[in-house]
Amino acid sequence: MSKRVPQLLRTLIGVSLIAGVGGFGYVTRDRWFPLLNGTSATLVSEAASDQAGHVHAAPGQGTPTSLSLTDRARQNLGLQTGKVELQDWWQTISIPAEVIEEPGHSEQGVSSTVHGIVLKIHAFPGQTVRAGDPLVDIQPTAELLANAESALLKTLQEMELVELQIERITPTVESGATPAMRKVEKEYERTRLESQRLIQTQELLVRGLSPAQIDEIIKTKTLIRRITVRVPAGTLTGDEEAAPIKLTGNTVADNAHGPGPQAIPRTHEHGSVYSIESLNTHLGQHVQPGNELCRLARHSHLLIAGRAFERESHLVARALENEWPVKAVFETADESPVVREGLTILYSDNVIDVDSSTLRFYVPLVNEVLRDSTGNNGLTYRAWRFKPGQKVRLLVPVNHFTKRVVLPAEAIVREGADAYVFRMNGKLLERVAVRIESLDSREAVLANDGALFPGDFVARNQAYQLNLAMKTSQGGGQSGHSHEGHSHEGHNH
Repeated sequence: MSKRVPQLLRTLIGVSLIAGVGGFGYVTRDRWFPLLNGTSATLVSEAASDQAGHVHAAPGQGTPTSLSLTDRARQNLGLQTGKVELQDWWQTISIPAEVIEEPGHSEQGVSSTVHGIVLKIHAFPGQTVRAGDPLVDIQPTAELLANAESALLKTLQEMELVELQIERITPTVESGATPAMRKVEKEYERTRLESQRLIQTQELLVRGLSPAQIDEIIKTKTLIRRITVRVPAGTLTGDEEAAPIKLTGNTVADNAHGPGPQAIPRTHEHGSVYSIESLNTHLGQHVQPGNELCRLARHSHLLIAGRAFERESHLVARALENEWPVKAVFETADESPVVREGLTILYSDNVIDVDSSTLRFYVPLVNEVLRDSTGNNGLTYRAWRFKPGQKVRLLVPVNHFTKRVVLPAEAIVREGADAYVFRMNGKLLERVAVRIESLDSREAVLANDGALFPGDFVARNQAYQLNLAMKTSQGGGQSGHSHEGHSHEGHNH
């Protein structure tokens, strides 16, 4: 019995040791397991970092599938990571386009309505003006206009005299001292003069005076010596104007796809805001009715004119019929373009341009105010975000994907027929094979086949450099500038 106790104790101690070693091995598996099967390329020495910011480990055996980077290496690469999410995505075709002015809305000429001499100019090219602001003062010189004004003043005086006569004889008519027919005659004359005044007022309108100027003649009983030509009121009721937007850089759309409202802040203003596009007169100039004094530009609403090849016209027609969302991409000097989503096609031409074999179609664009500034001359100037003549690419939807993984194109690296992304696993970056369903110069759509799961964190850029670092650290080596197996579609180098 006494001999059995030590033997049992030794057995328990042995089992405890084995369990402890096994537990320690399980906890530290991330360190020793990659070294055991030769599949990890760990970069640990900052002194061995190359110009791309990688840190190399000693060469190993087998095909590398993961690597580790120091914090400094990540900073040198500018590595960006993000969470995998399933989302809807529109496959699109890219069509070149140009911003144009909206016919009948964006431009308006202001002409003289009378013969006269230009006395003063209130507005100058580039200045921002609103409905009712003064533009040019003109001294009328037309004899017919002066005669029509004089005739109106004479009629007004006669009407005042008739009113006094009616007021004077009314008591005598009521007392029977004056025949009632006398008062009736004066009332008939007053009616005739009122009709005459109406006709003369209409004549002044035809000769170029505004209702406000005619009211001024009636009120002051004087002839008009100076006519102020003003900015006309907007023809659209409740015209929508873009609100000033404080921008610190380019407005870049995120990875949201599919239908959605156009997220451009706007306010409703009564009247219109214009810029003086050109001034076509000068002080002392003799102008005639119909002479253009200046040209106004209203750029609050514009159009994007796309040019689709004939073979693409049916795709444009389908997007127009289904009201599918169109994306506009405005290239800038920076790497990030300005993107506007949720646009719709307004209409397309019914003819194909013979010279270019393209079909023009049009997308409305609400403009944005960058800033309003005041010059040294005290005039206000407005800068718009979008300008006529600006080049743009329209992404017209042709197919709809649901529940897909969408990543930036820089998150994908290709080797022959295979494609990979790098998934975060603690401090490790694991290379994961994926299947690409659509790839352009900016975005990649991956099949939802279980290679990646929602909630995984992946590298969103520098996939090619990460793949190169992983191979180089294993001694499998490629030159840091070799582009073997790397897709360059749509990239600028």
